[in-house]
Amino acid sequence: MLNKQDVYQMLEKVTDVFNERKEFLSELDAKVGDGDHGYSIARGCTAGMKAISDLDEQASISDLFRVYGRTLTCEVGGAMGPLFGLIFTEMGVATQKIEVFGVKDLLNGLNCAKKEILELGGASPGDKTMVDAIVPTVETLKQAIDTGKTDNEVLTLCVDAAKKGVEATIPMVARRGRSKYLREKSVGYQDAGATSFYTLIGVLAESLKEN
Repeated sequence: MLNKQDVYQMLEKVTDVFNERKEFLSELDAKVGDGDHGYSIARGCTAGMKAISDLDEQASISDLFRVYGRTLTCEVGGAMGPLFGLIFTEMGVATQKIEVFGVKDLLNGLNCAKKEILELGGASPGDKTMVDAIVPTVETLKQAIDTGKTDNEVLTLCVDAAKKGVEATIPMVARRGRSKYLREKSVGYQDAGATSFYTLIGVLAESLKEN
């Protein structure tokens, strides 16, 4: 379970990891898109971190997630900013009136984010987008919690599900975003958005395991 300071440090780690991997993520995006995905997400995360560092001591866990997500959304252009930012803002909704953040809160936040992303983005599983990683992750999280797995087992399984979701995008034909115009030429590359989601889940899971 993470307290407010732990959540702050987790978001700091998220920011650091996306800055470390911005070139890799942009290289993935360049194969089927405009090549700025990694740099855009890193910029949004950096802005989000700056925004929550300016909050006063009365800020809650919910405030940290919501401000981080809203700032990321405003900073990142195109469709990806709002979609990726939704993950954090929905975490904020799921953590209202709580003082610690745990695995069930992760599930609640991701489940709400999944629904919003499906509705806002219009993508479905199989379209070669972030949806292909988030849907199996949420399903795996719920099943693992419902069957009584330990928190560490739940987290390991959800990271594995996200990874498999990313790998599943490689043979897919893109049907959303700029890459849809490439049709069959988009086959053979993993989706950058799905990879970013997998990257995020890895950091969240690691932070929860450490506490």
